[in-house]
Amino acid sequence: MKLFLASEGSDPKTIKKLEEYVGGFVGKNVVYIPTARNGENPYNTWHDSDTLNFLNSSGMNVSIVQLEDYKRGIDQNLFENKDLIWVTGGTPGYLMYWILRTGLDVLLPRLLEKSVYVGSSGGAMITGVDLNVMNWYPNEIERGAEYLPSLKLVDFDIFPHYDEKMLDLIKQNYKGKKLYLLKNREEIIVEDDKVTVVGEERIITNDK
Repeated sequence: MKLFLASEGSDPKTIKKLEEYVGGFVGKNVVYIPTARNGENPYNTWHDSDTLNFLNSSGMNVSIVQLEDYKRGIDQNLFENKDLIWVTGGTPGYLMYWILRTGLDVLLPRLLEKSVYVGSSGGAMITGVDLNVMNWYPNEIERGAEYLPSLKLVDFDIFPHYDEKMLDLIKQNYKGKKLYLLKNREEIIVEDDKVTVVGEERIITNDK
């Protein structure tokens, strides 16, 4: 399993690091999941997003899967032979609802045997242990997100768009075991059990 978890997926420096990690973009097959943006912004405004504009000019073969279009369940054939599964940022709880409703969570373990998971912001947060951070995330509280299970692809949590001014708030509120604080232009690369922070490693831990 390979995961590329970024604070901000549309940042040019992050995109460059991803390009190096996957061995170039041209000719790669990518499925882009914009659903999280629908929970944060007016519906379908992701069509004008920086990330999608980049993907369309990257030389990759881009397929778009908006999870809300598959209320009766996702077709696994949409994800076959894809090099990257790109899950964009937005509202994590809303995204997880649709992942669960469509059954994508059931398919992902097998899909990620061959595909690289690229998650940015909310798309990175859902790979962690839970979504309790959304109870108190500064200016973006998502009420109810904590009741939804996360993907649990990794044994830690991720706090994207970190700023030092947030540190006291994070220490006061984080009750999990391990939280990585990612500034924009920083990423976490996970290969099976190996975790590599591309940037400065900042971790909040709690003894249980």
